[in-house]
Amino acid sequence: MRRSRRRGDDAQAVLETALVIPILLFLVCNFVAVMVQVTVHQQLNSATALAAQSRFQAPENAVDPAGSQCCGAHGDTLVTAGLPTGCRYAAETFYGTMTTDTGLIHWQTAALCTSGGDSGNGATPPVQPVAYAGSPAHAEVSCDIGSIGKGGIVVPGYADRTLNPPSGLDVVTCSASASLDFANTPLAWGVFWTPTLHAQAEALPPPFRQ
Repeated sequence: MRRSRRRGDDAQAVLETALVIPILLFLVCNFVAVMVQVTVHQQLNSATALAAQSRFQAPENAVDPAGSQCCGAHGDTLVTAGLPTGCRYAAETFYGTMTTDTGLIHWQTAALCTSGGDSGNGATPPVQPVAYAGSPAHAEVSCDIGSIGKGGIVVPGYADRTLNPPSGLDVVTCSASASLDFANTPLAWGVFWTPTLHAQAEALPPPFRQ
């Protein structure tokens, strides 16, 4: 009888262990996935904010000459000829900061350099930015930047009317969106969700910055 009870206890312990271990592994995998999401989102926010601020490192009205190009994901080259130099500075800063394993990230690409966005002025919906002619359309970051075009024509930038209503204040705004795909990671068996991350940052022009 004692041997039978011991065998029954051992079988019950094995069964309980077999049930508990997968649940624990599932919880651990999802906990790690959440930590990865938080880390990547923080890096995305930092890269986007630094990209917007770096625009002011470029000369105010400078435009990239013919043959100019810069960085890109997976060795891709972004041609920036004819675009504001500040747009290239923003792209170089973003790609230099966003160093997370790209195999985990699926980017939502957009035009690299846009102009003319507007946060309000009674328009519903707000005025959307328009891509510069010749702007790369497959960039991982998109920045709304004003400039001076040929013949001294002013190309409007993003007007944020929450900062200086009602006329608005021209600022540089950069945004980036991506989703995390855990399918190619060891967490794939326990993580069944694909979070979407979005970051947007505004940078004030020098006279308004502290």
